[in-house]
Amino acid sequence: MLSLYKCTPFEQWIEQICCSYRITRPEHLTIEYVSSRMNIWVYYQPFQSSHIDRGLGMYSINIDSRLSSEQQWEDFLHELCHVLRHSGNQFLMPESFLEWQEQDANSFVPYAAIPFFMLKRMELPPHQNDLIDLLTATFKVTRKLAKKRVEQIQRRILQGILDEEWRKQVAVMDHG
Repeated sequence: MLSLYKCTPFEQWIEQICCSYRITRPEHLTIEYVSSRMNIWVYYQPFQSSHIDRGLGMYSINIDSRLSSEQQWEDFLHELCHVLRHSGNQFLMPESFLEWQEQDANSFVPYAAIPFFMLKRMELPPHQNDLIDLLTATFKVTRKLAKKRVEQIQRRILQGILDEEWRKQVAVMDHG
């Protein structure tokens, strides 16, 4: 069934980034490993997670020390998206652009937390709850995020099925 899944350009970009930094297995998906590969300084302080562009390609990310380790990982990925994809001082930019950056970073998190290129190498259980449990344990994410990612994957597979059926119908109409 996963063969019907078509990665989005966003997912393809995430896979390229991961592979270029040799982040290729679920056990690589930790704050420590990713930040060391990407040369990002990480601090843990009891305030909202954020990132700082120190200039000349130097970045630091503060992670809210009050969060669970899974929530810290998800916050790290959110801030990492800002580092990788966004520029500018969020205090000085138009509200609509700030909102777009936040939406983009929120969209990035499930794809980066559970990259499809890693997922497709795994043996997956047939039942959704078992799959969510497996993803939660393997990728060290919250159950909420694992469920969201499973639902994304299910929608993309359904789209693949519908696209395949459409192609068959078009082929029949073209030859009929």
